[in-house]
Amino acid sequence: MKRILFIFLVLSILLGCHEGSLKQHLVEIDSIAFKEGDLKAHKLLNAIEPEMLISNEEDLAYYWLLKIRTEIRLQKEIKTIEPLEIPISYYKKHHDISKLARAYYYKGYVLNQNNELLEAVTSLKEAEALVKDKSSEIVLTEYVYSTLSHANYKGKEKRLAIEYGKKALKAAYAINRSYNIANVLMMLYVVYNDGEHIDSAQYYLNKCVPLVETLPENERYIFYANIGNALVDTNIENAEDYLEKSVALKPNVFAYKGLASVYYKRGEKAKALEMWRKALQTDNLYLKGEILQALYNSQREEGAYKEASETAMQIAELKDSIAQKEKEEDIRGLQEQFEQDQKRESERHLFYVVVSAICVFLLIAIATSVYLLYRNTKGKKKLAETIQHLEGYRQQLKVLEQEGKSDSKEVERLHQKIAELQVKQGALLQNGKDRYEEIEQGGTTLRWSRSDFDDCIEYYRTVDPSFVTHMEQDFRHLSSKYIFFVLMEHLGKTDEELQHMMAISQNTIRSYRSRINKAQITT
Repeated sequence: MKRILFIFLVLSILLGCHEGSLKQHLVEIDSIAFKEGDLKAHKLLNAIEPEMLISNEEDLAYYWLLKIRTEIRLQKEIKTIEPLEIPISYYKKHHDISKLARAYYYKGYVLNQNNELLEAVTSLKEAEALVKDKSSEIVLTEYVYSTLSHANYKGKEKRLAIEYGKKALKAAYAINRSYNIANVLMMLYVVYNDGEHIDSAQYYLNKCVPLVETLPENERYIFYANIGNALVDTNIENAEDYLEKSVALKPNVFAYKGLASVYYKRGEKAKALEMWRKALQTDNLYLKGEILQALYNSQREEGAYKEASETAMQIAELKDSIAQKEKEEDIRGLQEQFEQDQKRESERHLFYVVVSAICVFLLIAIATSVYLLYRNTKGKKKLAETIQHLEGYRQQLKVLEQEGKSDSKEVERLHQKIAELQVKQGALLQNGKDRYEEIEQGGTTLRWSRSDFDDCIEYYRTVDPSFVTHMEQDFRHLSSKYIFFVLMEHLGKTDEELQHMMAISQNTIRSYRSRINKAQITT
């Protein structure tokens, strides 16, 4: 029944290919991977030929992202990362940060597995930059930091391996999954154990051991191998038990290396030699060096000097290869350079943001100033016209009264016009009148706006137009605040009163007077 359902699902996907986009089918496969497992998802993906997606760049990118992810989870050997360039290119172009980060991570993971450390770290740093400090990407963040820790350890950058390991552990605890926590604890144990930090190594191993049995059985082999190697010198029986369980789950060079030590300690030299030879099949140059060194020591103890000499030559050649590799792959320098480039890019972006914000602010300020200038100029013009009309009507009344025509209809009309203009004038100057009276009653200008100063001066123009005209004509470019200061002095205000009403110090008063004197036009 299950086989029939699977075939039906495959046929549905293939039929969907002819209908156009496979996006929905790929989304379903993505969901199946989480709900029913990667093995089923892998079968469904294998039923799709990439050539069928060639016409749709988005579907092709998504396909390869899912395909590589599934193969990584199923621990399949991936020899090339070329297909991942498709999703990287597409998601970079369309600014899909989440999927782009995953594509970079998968690329870095595969390159690290293939011991191409320089390119691996480059891709992992790209992924780190995209997910750093994003709580929504905490799982991916943990994977990125774990793989960076592993890559740096392989590249003998132990300080960076520990630094990334601790970041990964913090993220793993936030995720709260046994596998993630155990994996990072074991990584930190391995890094600390490869040096003089034995206490730190034991601390992380002790925290890891209770978690191993909670992991899926197929994930336990590497943990068993590392625990077995850790126990070789202190509890050889338990060490052998863990190492044999590791090999039973999955034959691996780490378990072979540990078993070789167990057998050699027991005097079972032939079995130890067999395990060392199996362990030497590794591509890990550093691990191969450790194994050759152990083999060399045993040959010396056994008096097999010819074989020991040959092994010594192999060790020397291997050290040369490692030295050349480390020279070519400056992992630490690459990471430092990457972070410096990221910092410069961040600073450049911040500079553009600040400059843009300043430009926008200046444009708004200029527009506001132009509008206020226009509004104030227009208001002053209207007020000047009103005052001019009032003065004209008053002069006409004066002439009529001198002619003895006080009771004429023309006098009545002029009085009506004057009343109307006074109402209009009052509406225009009400705020200025209120501010002026506020000062007269002992108030302050502390909360006044620029328009309050303008309105107050315009109001005073109706009281003493000649003074305001004198200030405008005989002084260059004085602001309303300075004119107000002169006005208050004109009204006989003392320095103490000026300090109170304008909320300024005596030094500021001296500064105001100096500025006003410089602005006065001399003839």
